Amino acid sequence: MKKLKVLFLICIAAGLVSCTPRGIIPKRKLAAINADMFMFDQYAGADRAMKRFTDTCAVYKPLLRSYGYTSEDYYRSVEYYLENIRDMEDVLDMTEKILNKRKAKILKTIEKNSRAADTTEVKKPRGKKRNSEDETPAEEEN
Repeated sequence: MKKLKVLFLICIAAGLVSCTPRGIIPKRKLAAINADMFMFDQYAGADRAMKRFTDTCAVYKPLLRSYGYTSEDYYRSVEYYLENIRDMEDVLDMTEKILNKRKAKILKTIEKNSRAADTTEVKKPRGKKRNSEDETPAEEEN
């Protein structure tokens, strides 16, 4: 029974350490949101029609809503993590890992599709009879 109490207290302590304050987006979700925002920015930057809309944060509202958060939740979370810089470093490291995984997946898909689309065949030349004209003349000695 004593072991069970100790185990229970350890679980509670671990849960409290890993918790963020109420209203703060957890690190993993914030990293995923940041990765999606980065991807959107890259897409919008490449599309002239979208560029003018990226000046406002209103374009992120649907993205944040899809994760169940508001712009205020995001701002509050960023402020919290900036005050707790080690936590913010964790968020940024997770964001980078997510983006690197996506990049690797995209590059793999591109490589796979380019190989499938490559229809050029390289054929060996058929063996043809050599004429004496085909041969290069030997160097003349002086």
